[in-house]
Amino acid sequence: MKLNDYLSPEELKRLASALLLVLGFIAIAAFFGFTVVPGLRYQAHTTDTSVQAVQGETGWLDPTEYPAVAREVIPPIDPKTVMTPNPELLARGKALYDQNCATCHGAEGKGDGAAGKGLNPKPRNFAEKAGWKNGTRVEDIYKTLEEGIKGSSMVSYNYLRKKDRMALVHAVQAMGSYDHGASDPKALANLEKLFASAGEVIPNRIPVSRAVTILCREYAEARPQPTPSTLR
Repeated sequence: MKLNDYLSPEELKRLASALLLVLGFIAIAAFFGFTVVPGLRYQAHTTDTSVQAVQGETGWLDPTEYPAVAREVIPPIDPKTVMTPNPELLARGKALYDQNCATCHGAEGKGDGAAGKGLNPKPRNFAEKAGWKNGTRVEDIYKTLEEGIKGSSMVSYNYLRKKDRMALVHAVQAMGSYDHGASDPKALANLEKLFASAGEVIPNRIPVSRAVTILCREYAEARPQPTPSTLR
């Protein structure tokens, strides 16, 4: 005996539909029982531990939000005053690091800053030699500050004056006690030539947000343009 000997094709279809409906309810109940409910229970017993990113002086990850800078003409630099670290350079570099870098790289340069927790790739750990994109030598770090690193959140800091960039180079190197490697004499000679050959002209620069505010204010204060009705 077969099932279709007792039931018509229409009744078989209705029976199959009912069976599928029951199986669907069972699957949904199982999904909630094994996935959703445990997740809700876990969420109910957890606290919000999200990290609020701290905005650095340069705007944190926003290259348009650098500090306002007034135009300044800087004479050439004596390479002897910047190529070798000294207490004055290291102090200046540490101050610049705290203002521009610590939010991502952490206070001690270990890549554990609050603003860097969600970044991919993660901020560089200056205390470890492995993983540096451009290298750990003086000329390598200067190149990174000059150009930034494509494909990462490391932007260019070429708006800093050259002496400040060198101070930052020495401060970053001081965070790692390992051997940074011998510098390339040709690369160092090029840096020395760059510092000694010409001074710098630092142009007026303001962050984009401030420029937008000024433009909006000037537009609002502008005299109204004549309309056809006022020209009659």
